[in-house]
Amino acid sequence: MVLRVRITRLSDACPFLNDELAFDLLPGQVVWLRGASGAGKSYTSLHLAGLATLPGAHVEQQWDPSVAEAQRIGFLFQKGVLIDSLSLAANLSLAAAAAGLPSDSSAIASALEAVGLSPTADGPKMPGELSGGMLRRAALAQILAQRKRVVILDEPFVGLDPPVAHEIVLLLQRVVVEHGIALLLISHMAERAAALSPAATLSLERARPEDGSARRHDPDLSGLRFSMRTFRRFVDYLLISAPLIVMAFAATGAALSMLLADLLARVDVVRIIAGFLKTYLKGNPALPMILQLVDGVVKQNEAAAKRKLFALALGSVFTIELGPLLTALLLAGRIGGSYAGGVAMMASTNQIDLLTVLGVGATAWTFFPAIIAAAVAAPLLSMLGTTVALFVGQVVGGPAGFDMISHEEYWQEVSSTIFQQPPGAHILKYAPLVNCYRSLGFMLSTMLISQLCSRSQKRLQPRHVPLVITSAVVLSCLAVLVLDWGFSQLFVRLDGGDILAPENDFALEESSADDEDNESQDDESFFSGTNTEAQSFSTDHDDEL
Repeated sequence: MVLRVRITRLSDACPFLNDELAFDLLPGQVVWLRGASGAGKSYTSLHLAGLATLPGAHVEQQWDPSVAEAQRIGFLFQKGVLIDSLSLAANLSLAAAAAGLPSDSSAIASALEAVGLSPTADGPKMPGELSGGMLRRAALAQILAQRKRVVILDEPFVGLDPPVAHEIVLLLQRVVVEHGIALLLISHMAERAAALSPAATLSLERARPEDGSARRHDPDLSGLRFSMRTFRRFVDYLLISAPLIVMAFAATGAALSMLLADLLARVDVVRIIAGFLKTYLKGNPALPMILQLVDGVVKQNEAAAKRKLFALALGSVFTIELGPLLTALLLAGRIGGSYAGGVAMMASTNQIDLLTVLGVGATAWTFFPAIIAAAVAAPLLSMLGTTVALFVGQVVGGPAGFDMISHEEYWQEVSSTIFQQPPGAHILKYAPLVNCYRSLGFMLSTMLISQLCSRSQKRLQPRHVPLVITSAVVLSCLAVLVLDWGFSQLFVRLDGGDILAPENDFALEESSADDEDNESQDDESFFSGTNTEAQSFSTDHDDEL
């Protein structure tokens, strides 16, 4: 005996009605587990393999002490499963190395030949290049490479043509005899199962028969409606992305506002202006008096100017530039990557082909709901992130932070920066509108690139899905950066021309020469005035002395 199994039913959660199941697995023998769909056959086998828990039951397993744990149970999944990114030979080498067994070329060749595969012709092939029968042979070879003593076969004949299924039966018969392994067979194909001459047959009675009186529910057909598919995408994009946006903007807002507040606190405006005046008015006797006037006037208004600059910088930077850009870069992975991966997975599992055969447009089914949902969610998320960053700026610059500006004054300045359009400014420079159309442009480019990446190849394999996701995210981020540069160029050039009416151009030209003369006269009067004031300043001090 290799394994003794005892299963006791404990509650109605158990999928079968049998009070107890008991069987022994012996070397070179087959135990057939049969029953209707939903009776718990797969749950039982998965529990024995340690891949799931059989609900409502107590399972006892007693192993032969001489069987090493690494050599106990192998599982042949229903369609044969291999690591998609590895060749057939590499899959077998991985299995042997994981079991601490020889994994060189000769060992792999022996395992392949044991199931009727060629080491030279079939070993280099990828799993996606194998037929159904070859894939099952390869999966069995992988199990043999680990020298498993018990092998669970989950519907090994499903989806195979009769000749191929017969070949699998003969292969299993030979493997059982030659390698002395025990098989736990799960199959509803009685003829194929009987051909393996099972030593014991166990029938599971389904706890909820299909003709029972269980309460019936109407099937959910809402996924057929375009509006419902779009709404579900929107909820997914908005609600799942919101925590990411909030945390990212909270961190960015804190960092930027702290840097700005610290910079403004360190700037000595009087010293900067004084240095400029000492250079520009060098040798002017009025310089001491001018510096004294500057010191008084600037210090009186410096704090107010810094407060206004702090609120203006945060309001404009996050609303116009950083808010849409940061949101787009985050959503390039969250929305663009997930969409590209989902469509690529549908393509690799032939779901896109199925839509085509059914006469359903694949683009209309997948892309249109996604791009509408993303186009609505992106501006909302950008506004959410911008609001979070501005609130963080209030905390940093307020009494609890750098104590630079009160909450009321902060929001008054931010509101005027965001919502008050300068006279004559272009409508496309209205800050909330800029935030919206930038976010929308970024998201549309992301979705278009994701669609192109996911449909770039006709025959996708599951191993290609990560590459599709990576390509979509990287290309989307690059496109966002290029578009951001373009939007910035548009923003600064919208009001590049004069905002005066054309009929005033001539008057402006006529007055230009006069303005130059006036400026030179003003300069002369300024310096002559300062000289006179300096002389008066000197005379007064001489009298005092």
